[in-house]
Amino acid sequence: MINKILSYFPDSVTHEYIPLPPSPDYYWFKEADESPLWIGIPKNKISESQLELMKNLFEFVELENNTHLKGAAHSWNQFLFHDGALPAAAIDEVRFIQFKLQSNNIESEEIHEALKGFFPDHTTLWVKDSYGIIIEEKKEVPENADDLFSIASTLESDFYVKISFYIGKYKNVSMQLPDFFKREKQVFEELTTHTTRDAVYTFEKAFPLLLATHLPDYLKEILEATILEAFGEDKELMATIKVFLENNSNASLSAKKLYVHRNTLQYRLDKFMEKTGVSLKDFDAAVVVYLASIYEEMR
Repeated sequence: MINKILSYFPDSVTHEYIPLPPSPDYYWFKEADESPLWIGIPKNKISESQLELMKNLFEFVELENNTHLKGAAHSWNQFLFHDGALPAAAIDEVRFIQFKLQSNNIESEEIHEALKGFFPDHTTLWVKDSYGIIIEEKKEVPENADDLFSIASTLESDFYVKISFYIGKYKNVSMQLPDFFKREKQVFEELTTHTTRDAVYTFEKAFPLLLATHLPDYLKEILEATILEAFGEDKELMATIKVFLENNSNASLSAKKLYVHRNTLQYRLDKFMEKTGVSLKDFDAAVVVYLASIYEEMR
């Protein structure tokens, strides 16, 4: 297969070990064989669909992009990833807003400049071409989800690239902070392997999504035989119930978001209760139904 790949991409290179430093102009893949082989394909010689195919065939290695880091970004990179000292200018509390670009052919410099313009008062640390961290010092008016939704929309319209943000928790700047960040990073990484449906996530939003993906098989089987069986092929009913629960069981707001009359909404809620015997007025029942809807959506 390797020979076919090399003939298909004549400008590609192979190495027994990944070259140090690896060229940022190449996508790097590792053949998991008895004698591992690294394959480098020039970024300007491969299409997005070809890149996705290569990722399915080989282990794709996205390299850290920290050779150009300077000043505060370099200090934070050393502190978070390499057991470095506390950043000299750090204040008492910070939080990390992680971001991931959902595209393979990224106009790096233009997007770097755009994000710098959106967050001029914060340190932006690019770890990889498609992943980075915004270090936000605690202040009276912090960045909020609406701000990030707006930024994501602008990036998508200007650069045709989707981005997901994860807003972390404020924590004291101490030697324990890197460990806390690693846990938040793990949440974001696992989250984006399952879904990129939304532009902005918090722990509170991520938790039920991750919980739904880690249900043991016997619980999945019970959900499928009860609540999900009631939904059947009626995707409209499932969407209605989910929106209703996401809006704190507020009928007026839910009807508005679904663009339906309140009577129509009530009819669908009654229909669900008749099918399942589950009352959404019961908090425990509502939690189970909500997790079931997320599980169905993500599987």
